[in-house]
Amino acid sequence: MFLFRTVAFFVAALFLAPAGWPQAATDPSDAVAASAGSPVAFVYVTRPTHIDGFAVSSSGKLTPVPGSPFANIAASSLSVNKKFLFAAGDNNRDIYTFSIASNGAIKQISEIDVQKYSDDCVTIGPLQIDNTGSSLYLQVNDSCQDNGFIQTFKIESNGDLQFVGNTSGVPLDVVKVLPPIRFIGDDKIGWEAGLGSDDGLVNGYPGAYERKSNGSLVYLGSYYGPPNPKNPDDQYLTSSIATDSTDHVVFSLEDYSNDDGVIVGNDVLGTFTAKADGALTTQSTNTNMPTTALSPVGTMSISPSGKLLAAGGQGFQVFHFNGSSPIAHYTGLLQAEDNFEEFGWDRDNHLFALSGNALFVYTATPTSIKQTAGSPYSIPQASSLIVFNK
Repeated sequence: MFLFRTVAFFVAALFLAPAGWPQAATDPSDAVAASAGSPVAFVYVTRPTHIDGFAVSSSGKLTPVPGSPFANIAASSLSVNKKFLFAAGDNNRDIYTFSIASNGAIKQISEIDVQKYSDDCVTIGPLQIDNTGSSLYLQVNDSCQDNGFIQTFKIESNGDLQFVGNTSGVPLDVVKVLPPIRFIGDDKIGWEAGLGSDDGLVNGYPGAYERKSNGSLVYLGSYYGPPNPKNPDDQYLTSSIATDSTDHVVFSLEDYSNDDGVIVGNDVLGTFTAKADGALTTQSTNTNMPTTALSPVGTMSISPSGKLLAAGGQGFQVFHFNGSSPIAHYTGLLQAEDNFEEFGWDRDNHLFALSGNALFVYTATPTSIKQTAGSPYSIPQASSLIVFNK
């Protein structure tokens, strides 16, 4: 069943780095070494005053790219296509475009004031680029109008953003947090997880969008189907989302007790297959879904191979992902003392896990997972991570 829904934004938590962790290298000679090598990918991380850029070696070692850290850039969210890095400014009004050099160095080439297309009451949330790399989507909350919406921009060949339109929703007077929209492989359907509030989750059902040829979005509605909790009086609410390169969507599900008004137990992970009209089917049930060690799951990401799923919150876990088949346990809880903001993957089996105070790097395959030499890298007050695969 589908009913009208809307969107909001998330707020990232900030933590200080424990003493004794390796610091992100800043020696200029290290930056030169990074440009002289052959990195497999570049990783960018936001802080309150700058962006850190790293070259990733085949072993997973991180080395600052030339010019890193890139100063006087205050951003809260990052996204990337094959040519440009985009950053949402923490002034709640600007999106910045950066060119990416062959050595990973970035240079700002344009910016756009998103408040021109709404009003001065907006708070901007996470960015997301579609799978073709031609459209950028911005989650927006408008406190004056008590609603939220998604702004759509066309990415021009020079990196400029051309406003396409807003996709509005219902009033959001209690809304606090929502993950960004995620697109399935053919780019025709995007999904978002449910809404949250200060006093617990409300209306926490996933919503679907149809993506038109010009990148604009049409809201299709919310999903209220299976799986269902063991207790028939309870309901599953979604807290996080991930999609793969084909037609699969993963939601972390919280068992909400309607009788007691509380979340029961830790999150479970359900996998769904998306049809062309946005409808979802699933083989997941309350008997075959893996229970995480997390409550709630705040962020998830599927590996490029489509075989692994990372789920994070207070600590993180890696699961075996099998498309439409039930997700399977793999690791226990890793780095339980850290709260994780975002994940990223390169194509050389490296998993990047960003907490509020450090960047962890693992080599992760279906048969082994191991933290790489030099990890974790101390990055105090980090808020967003993106991987640029060469």
